[in-house]
Amino acid sequence: MTTPAEGSGRRPWSVRQRLLLLIVLVLTMGLTATGVISFGLQIRALNERVDAELEQEVSELRLLAQSGPENDGQPYRDVRDLFFDFLSTAVANDDEALMAVVDGTPVLFSGGDRPFDVTSPDFVEAVAALEVPEGRARATEVRTGGTALRVLVADVRLPGETREAQFVVAIDVGSQRTAISNRALTYVVLSLLVLLAVASLSHVLLGRLLRPLTELRAATAAISSDELSRRVDVEGADTDVAELAVRFNSMLDRIEAGVLEQRQFLDDAAHELRTPLTIVRGNAELVRADDPEDVESTRTLILDEVDRMQRLVDDLLMLARSQRPDFLRPAPTDVVELAMEAMDRVTVLGDRAWRLRPEAEGVAELDRQRVLQALAQLAANAVRFSEPGSAVEVSTAWADPDSEPGRRAVAAGARAAPRYLALSVRDEGIGIPADQLDRVFDRFVRADNAGQVEGSGLGLPIVRVIAQSHGGAVGVDSVEGEGSTFWLFLPG
Repeated sequence: MTTPAEGSGRRPWSVRQRLLLLIVLVLTMGLTATGVISFGLQIRALNERVDAELEQEVSELRLLAQSGPENDGQPYRDVRDLFFDFLSTAVANDDEALMAVVDGTPVLFSGGDRPFDVTSPDFVEAVAALEVPEGRARATEVRTGGTALRVLVADVRLPGETREAQFVVAIDVGSQRTAISNRALTYVVLSLLVLLAVASLSHVLLGRLLRPLTELRAATAAISSDELSRRVDVEGADTDVAELAVRFNSMLDRIEAGVLEQRQFLDDAAHELRTPLTIVRGNAELVRADDPEDVESTRTLILDEVDRMQRLVDDLLMLARSQRPDFLRPAPTDVVELAMEAMDRVTVLGDRAWRLRPEAEGVAELDRQRVLQALAQLAANAVRFSEPGSAVEVSTAWADPDSEPGRRAVAAGARAAPRYLALSVRDEGIGIPADQLDRVFDRFVRADNAGQVEGSGLGLPIVRVIAQSHGGAVGVDSVEGEGSTFWLFLPG
């Protein structure tokens, strides 16, 4: 099945591109919203301030009209005198103009240089065309001289005055809005530069952040059942992506170990089963059917070889199952009872002077059946390589991490623990050559002095996997010709 992107020949967007686009979009929306709100508030504040200034000028004119020319509370009666007195004392800002209109004709206006002219015909016509209620004021906007003016026209009425008079206040809001627009344009340019900088930086940082993901994709494409050695390079594990790569590598380690275990199982089974199968086939081909004794001896030999193959297959399956999570079923176990039960099982293995030295007491968290199986393997090994009547001793003891046995356990690979349960089986057998002590726990390895002693070479590897499954370790002390002591340390 192909995806739409594959069907159309277009390459789908990578995670890096999608995240980069998302970052740019979110930042763009944030900058846009900030700009719109900020400059909208500035325009609103400008309009409110201008309207307040217009109202202030009209209010000051009303106060002057009420105070009168003599400032005695007797109001003005001549509108021209009112306008003259007011404009003589009022100081207009650079962007503000004041003008008095009597009977539709401008009679007075504030002086000064300004970019706009309130006496221009288009301005006067606009003011004249504005209908203002009697005694009220009305605001409007007028465009003149290339700018916009905010204009407030107030109808002026004096007692006994028959002429129509208007007081006009104009403030240049166009230039102030232009200044705000220029700041807005500057903000837009700066925002674009910020977007470009953030996009560039995000592109670099996302590349570094998602590099494990890229390598992870390449690794998954390169991995097959024949090639499981590929790993993802991880620099630190302080991000979720890096942690994903670390877990992916761990998963590959487990898969590779499982595949190697399966391959080793098949190789071991093929190697070890080839000999008994050859023996069975050869004797079956050579048996004389008319000779009852030959048939019986061949039958006995074939059954022995089948039993040996059955034991071999059981041991191989045991080693294969050791990688499964349910291989162990640990539970609190009384170590004294464990030692007694082990002794009951091993004494039937052979005519030996069996001894038990149970120095450890208390409870340990372990799989009782697996530990008993390991002790039985060690005891059977001791019986196999020792003479009848010789001593075989099974012992238990606790070992602190700081003690010599504890340090030895850690050096052999046991995990750190407050204490270790030390189990050992000592015999007085043939011993092991010193140059072969490091190999006796490997599969199908037999010491050179083992001779014709029967064995598959899997007993000690089984003991090792049982100990390692508990987080413990195994080891051996041996002197050739004097005997051996096999021990295993289990975290207690």
